[in-house]
Amino acid sequence: LFVGALIDSHTDNLNRLQQAFSSAGWRAECVTHNDLLLKNGTLAYQTDDDRNRFVTDFDWIWALGFGERSTFLDRVQLLSTVQDVPFVNTMNAFLVYHNKAALALTDLGDHTPSMHVSKDIEFLVEQIRQGGQWIAKPTAGSFGRDVFELTIDSPNLRQILENLTRQGYAIVQRRVDTSREQRWFLAMGEVVGAYQKTKSDLRGNLGANAIPTHIEPRSDEIELAKTIARKLANLGIRAAAVDLAYPYLLDVNFVNPGWFESMESLTGKNYATDLPALFHSKRS
Repeated sequence: LFVGALIDSHTDNLNRLQQAFSSAGWRAECVTHNDLLLKNGTLAYQTDDDRNRFVTDFDWIWALGFGERSTFLDRVQLLSTVQDVPFVNTMNAFLVYHNKAALALTDLGDHTPSMHVSKDIEFLVEQIRQGGQWIAKPTAGSFGRDVFELTIDSPNLRQILENLTRQGYAIVQRRVDTSREQRWFLAMGEVVGAYQKTKSDLRGNLGANAIPTHIEPRSDEIELAKTIARKLANLGIRAAAVDLAYPYLLDVNFVNPGWFESMESLTGKNYATDLPALFHSKRS
């Protein structure tokens, strides 16, 4: 069961994944976020022919996207009560691990560049004062928005940090070499594939005009990706796109990861068709 937005989505994941699983012989259905309902003590939704379908009828539930902010907590709390069906990415992951700083506090922190997180501007300035180049960004930003390169001599240093901390905590992270930054798709603790990101500026997000290019990953990059895949699965994140610049993990996107469209444009292959067999082999 795929739970997500059928329209106004930044990716084609919902339709692409449903078609891939259906073509492999699975019964794959989609329900929009706000169509979930509680019926006689069981979480369900109505099909197009007005029949009730219970979410416990499925072998996996894959939630994609946050949906409307106003109903997010209601939906997460309802979905969190489902015990009999495994989630591809757990509701706890949605609540906790979309935050980049929270992920760094797990054993994934072994792979992330040095970072400091606070709402205190003076604290963040003091970290930057250590010298070198730093990346400042929100703890849970996306699409390459509000990402800045800073040094202690940056003319707008305090204004940038004031802007970032106005809505919450901010990250300052030591800048590392990202000339070979890659986006990988990881599923069920395994590697699906990767492409390289050629940047137009310091941001590697395709929404910020980075360009995907074909690569042949090195063996050490593959091993790093496999390690990250296993660690994510242990956190309840079984499918995600991650940004790696060996030996560093730069970002994790599991909420609604953009990857399949770009990879197909480079290779002509729809990598979503690899997932049904992988899910079948890992079904619990």
